[in-house]
Amino acid sequence: MITGSGVIDFTESVKTDYIQINGTEVVLEMNNQEVESGTPAHYSLIAKGSKVTINNANINSGGGGIGAVDGAEVTFNGGTLAVNSTSTSGRYLFYAEGEGTVITINGGEFSFSKTLNQKRAYICAMAGTTVYVKGGTFGEASTRSGYTAGILTYEDGKVIITGGTFGFNPSTWVADGY
Repeated sequence: MITGSGVIDFTESVKTDYIQINGTEVVLEMNNQEVESGTPAHYSLIAKGSKVTINNANINSGGGGIGAVDGAEVTFNGGTLAVNSTSTSGRYLFYAEGEGTVITINGGEFSFSKTLNQKRAYICAMAGTTVYVKGGTFGEASTRSGYTAGILTYEDGKVIITGGTFGFNPSTWVADGY
């Protein structure tokens, strides 16, 4: 668990069940170091009420990708995020929950295992949250019923797309003028 503020500079690969950041402001300089985290029961990285900037990621998750909850602000600035989960529950690369939670995706390459859990989407925005997609490459959507859109929103949760490349049709979430 990370509770202090500042810059965390990854200088070597990391393997852990998950990374949790609580109520602090942190910049994760991942330097393309491989981070293996997440279990079928856990997301790779969970930001709770925190402001987190992720630079040059190389995350391979065995659960969900990045969870932002309780008013967290997460900015993803490039690298890779892959979810390779055996969980049979819904799994997402980016999951936003809790009033005022914001995720901003500025770039990166995002993928799921083609043979493991097909109950998945790239983004899930729950009530009161906003996810901005300004760039990045997103693969194909799942073929499983209920997940074929590639993105899920609930109640007034919002996804606003102004950039990126998609292996599915994201037009429902593309901002006016884009």
